[in-house]
Amino acid sequence: MNEFESIERELKSLTPPNPSDELTNRIEKGLGDAGNLAIRRLPEETISNSPPQTPSLAWLPWTGWGIAATVTIFFISITFLSDRAGVLPENRADHSPVSLPSLSEDPESPIHGVSVVELERRSGMPVGGWMPSFQERLVDRIDEGVVSKPSGSPARQVRMHYLDEILWQHPATDTRILSTNPRQEIILIDLDLY
Repeated sequence: MNEFESIERELKSLTPPNPSDELTNRIEKGLGDAGNLAIRRLPEETISNSPPQTPSLAWLPWTGWGIAATVTIFFISITFLSDRAGVLPENRADHSPVSLPSLSEDPESPIHGVSVVELERRSGMPVGGWMPSFQERLVDRIDEGVVSKPSGSPARQVRMHYLDEILWQHPATDTRILSTNPRQEIILIDLDLY
């Protein structure tokens, strides 16, 4: 008989003692709620001999009702939206012309999308004489690394974040309007291939 075989048999016959209740309680306390869940388990003796249960189809009627409700709401909303779309101002009998503000760009106006005449009418102050002063401020520059251009040549991509400021001043009324607009540019710097 080999020396290792006897040691092997001796090791196989050894079994560790069950942990004491004090050790189990300390482990549960140390792990908190996770310890309570980890220590609790079913006793090894209770093995179920019943056949596995087939999944219940109790959810099937609820799914059918949900699909039916969704389809109903969909058709009602389509009908409502098509009725609303059909009631355009030119189709209505009680149509009264509504004057919409002109959104054309007026270079003399200090406010984007509002003409000088409209601004003067709404504000009640003279509009002529507005003096713009422009300022472009670099807020951030981000190097986004090397990219491949559509031609296949490499380029370094840099994203520039700007804040454009326009200060409109009216000397007659000593009024100022500051307009700021964030803007970003992407610059591709060609790289040489070696």
